[in-house]
Amino acid sequence: MQTLNNVSRVGIWGYGREGRSVLEFLRKNFPRLTVSVLVDVAPGHIGEMPSDVQLLVGDKATASIRSGFFDLIIKSPGISLYRREITEAKKNGVKVTSSTNLWFEKNGVVGVIGVTGTKGKSTSSRLIHSLLGQAGLEGIIAGNVGIPILDCIPGKDYTVIELSSYQIADLCHAAPIAVIGNLYPEHGPWHGGHEQYFHDKLRIAHRNTDQIVVANSMDDRLRVLLADYSNVVWGNSESGFSAKGGRLFYGQQPVDTAGFPLQGEHNLINLAMALGACEAFGVRQFHKKVDLSSFTQLPHRLEEFSSRSGMLCVNDSISTIPEAVIAALKTYQHRDILLILGGTERGQDYDELLSFLQRIHVRAVALLPETGHRLHEAIRTTTSLDSTLASDMESAITFLSSRAKSNDIVLLSPGAPSFGGFTDFEERGKIFQELCRDLL
Repeated sequence: MQTLNNVSRVGIWGYGREGRSVLEFLRKNFPRLTVSVLVDVAPGHIGEMPSDVQLLVGDKATASIRSGFFDLIIKSPGISLYRREITEAKKNGVKVTSSTNLWFEKNGVVGVIGVTGTKGKSTSSRLIHSLLGQAGLEGIIAGNVGIPILDCIPGKDYTVIELSSYQIADLCHAAPIAVIGNLYPEHGPWHGGHEQYFHDKLRIAHRNTDQIVVANSMDDRLRVLLADYSNVVWGNSESGFSAKGGRLFYGQQPVDTAGFPLQGEHNLINLAMALGACEAFGVRQFHKKVDLSSFTQLPHRLEEFSSRSGMLCVNDSISTIPEAVIAALKTYQHRDILLILGGTERGQDYDELLSFLQRIHVRAVALLPETGHRLHEAIRTTTSLDSTLASDMESAITFLSSRAKSNDIVLLSPGAPSFGGFTDFEERGKIFQELCRDLL
């Protein structure tokens, strides 16, 4: 592997699942290397560290990165590529890479379908995997799916890799097929701004005639940013599969999707994009019918459940941008909605969402910190919606419970990240489910 040629000292920056996987990979394949583990904050439980691996924490870790002590640093995705320590390390001749780049370097790109998008990439990746499996092909799904990529062996026929912007920002390899579902402002702090986020996200698409880029034709930002790419195949368009008015079409002909279990127009768009990727891969058997009745959605994505009183509740905790809230509200626009909104402040623009709230049946809104502060002020001064600024999830649900009617839907679609109040969006969703069952 070229990246590891002429390397003797390696720093593994970050020691979660990715970092542990990298250490195991290096010890198995490159036992001669001197390896150190670098972490910003001492973890509560790091497990047993091999005796020949040095652990550097906090200032000691960052000083060693800056100094040029290491020949190579392999960083975890959550660590921003734009941190000052990395800039200084590169000036001192240090190579910086990721486990994603190492996987590609080891396994190549044959049969790889790279999937990204601000929202819907997990669903689209799993749909592609399911459809290719129905076509009789053997493969795997890897990447941003909870399993470290270096632990994954390429599939016999295909490998679907879900890629976050963190994984793409320094990606050095071009998958033969790249799928981009949408592009909205997100992850500004990690990338140093939304424009850099867009630029980094589109590194998955290369101006390379050997690569096919399947991009969503209905995303205005993608239409502009990919306008001069000669290798783009526009998905979700009338030239192939597209979602319109709650139905799936191939060209002008409707496609039978009876039994498709996912709700919302946005999930039909995800399906159209997945089918477009399958066509680019050479699978063309779904023009008339798609049977995905056995497909199951991941948790925290419009996940429906009932409270003990029988009220319908929807856990959409994965919603971290205002566009995702609008998609969720459209899914239930024919019902009266009690909405929980708000989370970590990232300076996102909520004007379109606030306007949309006044056009559908939202009866009450409970707003969580931090974005809840400015959203509550905007709702209070520009709308007649019943709203409150809640201190936590319990007080939010208590407020909505006092307004609830039997046919209402209680919807958690925060439109903001969960950091601060919760460990992650999964914990936020679980707490919402528990409290709904107890309090409604």
